[in-house]
Amino acid sequence: MTTTVSHRIGALVLAGLSMAAASPPASASPEEDHRIRGWTVAVQLCSRCHVIGKEPQDGGRVGPAFTTIAAMPSTTGLALNVFLQSHHQWMPSVRLDRDEMDAVIDYILSLKPPEPAKP
Repeated sequence: MTTTVSHRIGALVLAGLSMAAASPPASASPEEDHRIRGWTVAVQLCSRCHVIGKEPQDGGRVGPAFTTIAAMPSTTGLALNVFLQSHHQWMPSVRLDRDEMDAVIDYILSLKPPEPAKP
């Protein structure tokens, strides 16, 4: 079995497990469903190199954690959109369809820390 095929099979298995473990409650809003879809896509395609959740994970990661990306002042939906459509030397070229990209962006933005209360 080639590496590409085994990676795809592994991604499909992981996707199924992820979706089963993170099934949204029946009352989930469309926005929550979209963020969950973004998390699922991120688990499938990004988790080898990035910590995608709020909790640290074991193992070395070469890319910044999604919480770190979200906390950067420059992180906006537009900035992520441009970034995800650009080639990067140290990041594999990942082709996302428009809905997948929007869902991943929504998920990353949901990790932004709350704004400090203004006096």
